[in-house]
Amino acid sequence: MSNPILALIPSGYKATKVYSVLPSDGSGDFTFARSGDANRVREDGLIETKTSTIARLDWLNSDCPSLLIEPTRTNRQIRSEKFDNAAWTKQADLTVTANQSTSPNGDFTADKIQRGSTTNTNNFLFDSVNKSASSALDACTSVFVKQGEGDFFAFRAQGSGSNQVNGIYQFSNNTLTTSADGSGFTVTSSKVENYGDGWYRLSIVYNTDTAATITSVFSPRGTSGVVDATDTSTSAFVYLWGCQVEEGSSLSSYIKTTSGMETRNADVCSITTPSGVVKITETFADDTTNVITSIPSTYTVSEGRIKKVIMI
Repeated sequence: MSNPILALIPSGYKATKVYSVLPSDGSGDFTFARSGDANRVREDGLIETKTSTIARLDWLNSDCPSLLIEPTRTNRQIRSEKFDNAAWTKQADLTVTANQSTSPNGDFTADKIQRGSTTNTNNFLFDSVNKSASSALDACTSVFVKQGEGDFFAFRAQGSGSNQVNGIYQFSNNTLTTSADGSGFTVTSSKVENYGDGWYRLSIVYNTDTAATITSVFSPRGTSGVVDATDTSTSAFVYLWGCQVEEGSSLSSYIKTTSGMETRNADVCSITTPSGVVKITETFADDTTNVITSIPSTYTVSEGRIKKVIMI
């Protein structure tokens, strides 16, 4: 195999710059740009905010970092960490107690969500967000959850009437079961990500109906069932933090909101392609690769979690 002309293995960075390991004289360093803050998972597993122009080396579920490159995304869910806020409607028997556990960013800001009866209609909370258009589109709903009492947690993304996708998570075997009901909604993918200290980020990517809104619904449960199914428990509870509703065909890193929607701008990492390069191989955190043989004059790193880039 030919010796690499350039090798990027994410390790060093500064404002507007990501360092390559080869060449080592600085001629192979990448220019990095992003306007505004963005979050990453640092080496100790906590979520951390990086400011404008600073690249994100992300350690999620890995012993080595990846360069996190993401498109522009907007969290349309307001009060993403404040389930006790009036923005979130609580049914009659559900109780929300603010700031009861350490959250995935290390702050003591996770809320306790507790059911108070077996009644199906009285033990969930919900809020609706406006879509960018009243049309069918790709979207993703995600939330961080930690077990309290009870083995199950149910959540839903809903459009008009009974058009919806449902997720049922079981803590004891770490499984997320999804389904679609009504018309218009279809499940594209789902994911469970382990953030340590008992925290899991649950997500469903789906296609919506043509309603103007998406409603997120959450419910702690003692037994399996959707958010508005009767349960055996009168006291099941979970800790919740960081709800995100974003338009797009994949889950992206967490974006905090307060009283309004918040947008994370795109990461752009690029370099003038060195002379003589005939192949560029991008390796992602899951060890999949993208091989580029039509060589551009300016190479821009692809979106995803990049473990290494090799040019030969």
